[in-house]
Amino acid sequence: MSDVQLRTAPLRSGRWQLPLAVFALITPRHDNAALVLSSISVTIHEPRLFERRICLPPTHKHSCMEDTPNIPAVIGASPEDTVTRESLYEQAWSTPMTKIAERYGVSSSYLARVFTHLNIPRPAVGYWAKVAAGKRKATPPLPEVQPGALLAWSRNGAPEQISRTPPKSPAKIRTRSPDRMAVLPRRHPLLVDVEEYFKKAQETDEGYLRPSKRSMADLIVSRSGVNQAVDFANQLFLALMKKGLAVALSDPTTHMGRESVDHREVASNRYVHPAVWRPQRPTVVYVGTVVFGLSIYEISEYVHVKRPEKKYVRLTALPVSKRRSDYPDRWMMSADMPSSRLCLQVYSPYHSVEWIQRWTENKPGDLASKIPGIVTSLLAEAPILAGKVEIERIRSEQERQRHQLQMEEWRRKEDEKRRLKVIQDSRDRLETVIQTWAKVNSIQAFFEDIVQNAQRLETQERQAVLDRLAKAMELIGDLDALKHFEAWNPPKI
Repeated sequence: MSDVQLRTAPLRSGRWQLPLAVFALITPRHDNAALVLSSISVTIHEPRLFERRICLPPTHKHSCMEDTPNIPAVIGASPEDTVTRESLYEQAWSTPMTKIAERYGVSSSYLARVFTHLNIPRPAVGYWAKVAAGKRKATPPLPEVQPGALLAWSRNGAPEQISRTPPKSPAKIRTRSPDRMAVLPRRHPLLVDVEEYFKKAQETDEGYLRPSKRSMADLIVSRSGVNQAVDFANQLFLALMKKGLAVALSDPTTHMGRESVDHREVASNRYVHPAVWRPQRPTVVYVGTVVFGLSIYEISEYVHVKRPEKKYVRLTALPVSKRRSDYPDRWMMSADMPSSRLCLQVYSPYHSVEWIQRWTENKPGDLASKIPGIVTSLLAEAPILAGKVEIERIRSEQERQRHQLQMEEWRRKEDEKRRLKVIQDSRDRLETVIQTWAKVNSIQAFFEDIVQNAQRLETQERQAVLDRLAKAMELIGDLDALKHFEAWNPPKI
């Protein structure tokens, strides 16, 4: 995380109300928290500089801005950069939350959000008063960590710890006991304050929201459909949790795929501009070792529209006086507009494994009544999808082995080609040496014959011939054939 600090002018002494903006658990993989706005009072006894810290996680375009005074007592810091769920759980049931918050230098409301995101049960309001009166209640157990969920509270830029190993598929899915059911949150951690991101989201021309945050639950809705979609998603996720099934963002190291969303009610060949929002990672549910992808989107209807102020508006939403066509031939513009009806798309996130199923609303709000059937269907389809994944795994393994054999055969042929080329190159060089030797012998025989013939000449004439022969031999150069042979290397096979 990189921090950019901008300093303002010194503040005068006195008591100030300072807004504190805190993002809970903003991390590259699990950043489902929302902006918490509160107010703190700080008495300034002497002029101090205040700083604005802009936190920029490496994988996010948008992050938190935190206005905090440059005072150690307010900032607070703990030497622990990573605090495990187990440690926080033990502290929560042995020490009041305010004391724990003081230890880590955060507010109690911030710490409460940490507990919510880590799925750690904590004492209710008034618990410690009852303990002081001798009315201590049984401590609820710490829930098992869900696949893809955080294992610890990572502080001060420490690397986050994520559960990466899905649980083994049980022989039979059993309903949680009453004690375990009591620890289910009111809001699933993946959906905590998700509405805040939609409030600040931009809209497409048709009205679908595009939040700047991408590491969040897979919801594609209009502004009017946010509450309905989040409420349904929460009911579905909690129903799955009740069955012991974990819902989370996919582990980035597994490279799960996401099925594209076509929100049109009726399939069409009309081109759809890919302007709808898509998450950074799929939302998935773990049924044992089997993973299903989940997308919730608002169905669109192809209706007549007008476009005042660069946004499409349903013709039926306009006053009657403004519904007439603006064109001489009475042509009316049409667009795919959100219908307030939801669709749940469940799909296979495994590459090359095709499986998809959808549940749609006939009227707004009736999808929640289908949740029990959806959960039952997922439990029934898990073995089927697992079988398809296994078939694809076997096919991929066979393809890999076939490719490996082909590569080995190709490498063998290439090695043989290189071996033959080395032999041929060595043969060519040897033939060159032999040709050089033959040429050297021919030249030497020529010079020796001249010397023999020169012996029969007169002294003066013989000397002239030998002088010319010396110049010729100097011109030809070295005639040692052995040197040429020593320069040749036999092939290394």
